[in-house]
Amino acid sequence: MAGRISANQNKPEIRIIDARWRGDGSSSRELYQNGHLPDAVQLDWQSDLSWTDERGVRDLLLPPQRFAQVMEAAGIGDETTVIAYADTDYSGAARLWWALRYYGHHSVAILDGGWDKWLSEGKPISTSKNRFIASPSTKPYHFTARPQSHLLATAAEIKVALEQNQVADGVVRLVDTRPPEQYAGKAVWTPKGSRFLADSAETIQIGGRGPMRAGHLPGALNLHASPTFLNQLDWTYLPPAAIQAKLSATGIVQPQQRIITYCGVGISASLGLFGLHLAGFSNLALYDASWEEWGTDPLYPIER
Repeated sequence: MAGRISANQNKPEIRIIDARWRGDGSSSRELYQNGHLPDAVQLDWQSDLSWTDERGVRDLLLPPQRFAQVMEAAGIGDETTVIAYADTDYSGAARLWWALRYYGHHSVAILDGGWDKWLSEGKPISTSKNRFIASPSTKPYHFTARPQSHLLATAAEIKVALEQNQVADGVVRLVDTRPPEQYAGKAVWTPKGSRFLADSAETIQIGGRGPMRAGHLPGALNLHASPTFLNQLDWTYLPPAAIQAKLSATGIVQPQQRIITYCGVGISASLGLFGLHLAGFSNLALYDASWEEWGTDPLYPIER
């Protein structure tokens, strides 16, 4: 289902990725150095895999060449099987899963329960300090980035879906994976969590390219990623049938239906996308720019 580690983990064709991160400004590198799965390599989605474009839209997935360079430095080539893990409900592992699949690398899994479950089962950990394995003695890796456009939703696609009533008619489902207060327009996403607006305010300045409006995409459903898709006790993904039941209650029942997930900057939306994938939905896409783009452009319609 979500990927497992076995006695084969030391084979060179398998790369384990520590994808833990923290939004409070503390170092994910320090997390890694304090303990990680044996032979794991560390990649932080925000500092290693993201960039800011010329418009000021932050935390976008790296362009193909730069992404390939990071993968190769981490020991990931075209023939490598990747197993990613994180901790609690952080979505770094799901973000890497989507990023690799978007760039045409399908041999990737998520360790169910991640770091927390690994520790609770008393499995071995390492405290080595070198987060990348590349060295003069390491064989070269070649990663070919082959963008799969159907896995990436854009503002232009969403705008067309809204204008043609595809969202209202249920042809396209927009799924907002943020907490309810952000969906309702009472707060916006920041790396440290929800930042609430003043009582009468409709926008808030959080840095980046301008004031951010609060609200959600017109017609979007709210499925807060963590409680919808994860067991809150051990941070494993819920069984497919349990996810399907939750989706059905919101009207998402067609496995081939086009579903686009979004959040603040495409991170919890990656977790939601993986949960939908587990439940058997196949026509999936991530709106990578998410509210970082939509919420700061006054030309795009919103609901509150």
